Formats: sequence, structure tokens, C-alpha cells
Amino acid sequence: MAFHVSRSFPAFLRDKAFRNSALLRLAAFLRIQLATFFSNKPLTNPFPGKIPALDGVRGIAILVVMLNHFMLHEFIPNTPFWKLLNSGWLGVDLFFVLSGFLITGILLDTKHRERYWTTFFSRRALRIFPLYYFAVLVVWLVVVFVEHGADRLHGYASLWWFVLFAPNIALALNDDWVYHSDYLGINHLWSVAVEEQFYLAWPLIVKILPPRALALLCILLIHYSLPIRRMVDEQFHADGSWTMASYVLPYCRMDALAAGCFMAVFFRLGWHRRIPYDQWIVRILFCWMGWRVGESLMHGGTHYRDTLSALFFASFLYLALNQHPKGLVRRLCENPFLMHLGVFSYGLYVFHQMFRFVWMALFGDWLVASGWHPLLAQTIYILLAFGGSYVLARVSWILLEKPFLKLKDVWAPVKKSE
Repeated sequence: MAFHVSRSFPAFLRDKAFRNSALLRLAAFLRIQLATFFSNKPLTNPFPGKIPALDGVRGIAILVVMLNHFMLHEFIPNTPFWKLLNSGWLGVDLFFVLSGFLITGILLDTKHRERYWTTFFSRRALRIFPLYYFAVLVVWLVVVFVEHGADRLHGYASLWWFVLFAPNIALALNDDWVYHSDYLGINHLWSVAVEEQFYLAWPLIVKILPPRALALLCILLIHYSLPIRRMVDEQFHADGSWTMASYVLPYCRMDALAAGCFMAVFFRLGWHRRIPYDQWIVRILFCWMGWRVGESLMHGGTHYRDTLSALFFASFLYLALNQHPKGLVRRLCENPFLMHLGVFSYGLYVFHQMFRFVWMALFGDWLVASGWHPLLAQTIYILLAFGGSYVLARVSWILLEKPFLKLKDVWAPVKKSE
């Protein structure tokens, strides 16, 4: 049956030649858009070379995490204000955002080159494995030969979970932290395990998907992280209350990782140049998300807080990457002290919590019982615990981390053009 255009339509719409021409132009437009969306051409890295501000971002992340873990609960009243101040554990989200940004950037820049897989996994292993397995080995030696407590290392407390980079899965199944030693602790290595599990899947995804499809996937992961956390909590607790699983499983923390991944694609596609006043838009988002995170800390709300903090730290990272050298956040992140901490952030992260019981035995318990003003005692504890962690991190850098990092250029070299 022939299609007839109503006479009430404008004359140009009743013209058959015009309609055919318009349909052809629409088809051409859609074809161009689809070709652009599925284009898998190499992208240009807008940040060639080392980005100094990123060391400062690492420094801020490790500083707030350490301050949180060094807070003595005997001195912290259970008030909303102190809950806000004692929220440094959110620094792990900043590490996840930064990791997503850097790893996705590396993968996008090398996806069309030879040795894509071997170079990536070799360089990651040389960075992560030595210190990680050293910490696990030390705990095993102390538990077995000093404490004579080998019988503890079974079930969810078995160190095989750590050897296989799966302590977060053990914690999720146990629905609580696990006990290994009276002297040393490595529960906090769950976050390293999350990143390693992320490394297993993400290189394949980046390799297969074109950049714009990858950006869309990141948005979907951010959006669905909240319902996934709720679903996981309902699986473990009938009343849907908070569980360890929704805190430590990788697919429950994908909003922070995906936020950083999206930024890596966003900048390489040049989208930041198409958005007017992008810095002001991100500043508003940063302040708004910061306010919402603060509200959730003081008044409760755990499921959506992780997504809010992911967006908060992603906007902070965006501002740190400001091309203008006088940008406030960029200047903060290029502070020499924060950049210095960033260089040793991995060692600081591993050792500050690993030796928490040692710090308490050496001077923490004495400070609690000293009768000194809580602010003074707390400050002294932070300084001493930070000093001990820093010394261990520097020794680790010199004797363990740096020698293995030098092997990157031997086992997994990257051309200077890369």
C-alpha cells in the first residue's frame, strides 16, 4: 500500500524528492555516528610523560588513610563531627579512582602495540608482587616460628587466600576481618587484591571495546554499583544490612575504579575541550559530592556513600589534572611533601597497618594510660606511628621495591615513544 502524506503537512514535506533526500542525509548521519562510536583507532595521550600532580594525589590518599588508622578510639567520642574527621578510610576510594585512571590510560596507549599482554602483566607484577608477598611471608614466619600459632592459619584465616590474591573473598565469606597474629596484621591487603582482580579482566575489556563503548561501560558500572551492593547485602543478610562482602568484593567497588577509567577515556577522546567551563562544572560537582559524602558520614547511609565518594574523588583528580599550572588543586597536589609521600605510598600503605599492634605495644598503650590531654597524646601517637611506618617504607623502597622496578626495563621494556 502506497504511503500518502497528508495535505495538512507543509508543502516541503509533501515533496517526495525532499523526503528521500532527508532520509538519505539522516542515514548518512547515523552511519557516521555509528562509525565514530565503534572506531577503534589509536588515541592521543594528552598527558605525555610523568604527571607530577599524581604523586601528590597518592600522597593525599595515603595520608588520610594513615591518619584514620592512627586514630586511637579511646580518644574519639562517638559524635557525628568526629565521624566526619575519622573518615580517612575513604582514601582507599581515591586510590581506586587513581588506579582506574592510570591503568586504563596505559592500556589505551598500548592496545595496538605488540606485547600488549606480557608488557602490562610483567610490569604490574614487578610493582605489586615483591612487597605484597614479602608482607605475607613475614606474617607467616612470625605466626609459625615466633607465636607458634600455625593452627590459626586455616579456613578463612589461611594465608593461601593472600597467596592467591583473594583475601577480600575470604573476608566476604567470613563477613568480618580475620585474625592471624598478635603482632602483625594484613587484612588491609584486601584492597590490593581488588586491584589485582581488576587487572585480570580490564585489559581484555579495553582490548576488545572501542573507546566510546568503553566510556559507556564505565558509566553503566558507576550507575549499577549501588544496586549491586544492595543485592550483595541482601544475599548475605536477610534484612539487607551492611555486610563485609559489599565493602571488599571487586564488583561492589567498581564505581571508584570505573570513575577513574572513564576519565582516562574522556581525556583521550578530547571531550574536555568540547565542554565550556569544564573546570567550574567539576568544581561544583566536587563541592556538591563532598557535601553529600559529609552528610552520609555524619547521619548514616553506606550503600550510596561509595558512589558519592567515587564521584567526589574523580572530580578531585580532574582538578588535579588542570592544564593551568596555577590551579588550586593542582598546586596542592604538586606540594613537595605530598609528592614525596606519593613515591613511597605503597610501602606506607602496607606497613602502617601491618605494624599497628607493634605501634600500640611500643607506645600506644602507654599514651592511652598516660593521663595526658587526648589531643596531645593522639598527636604524639600519630607522629611516632607515622615515623615508624615511613622508615620501614624507605627501607622497603631501597632494598625491595626499587631493585624490582629496575627490572621493568629488562623484562618488560617500553619504547621511549610509548
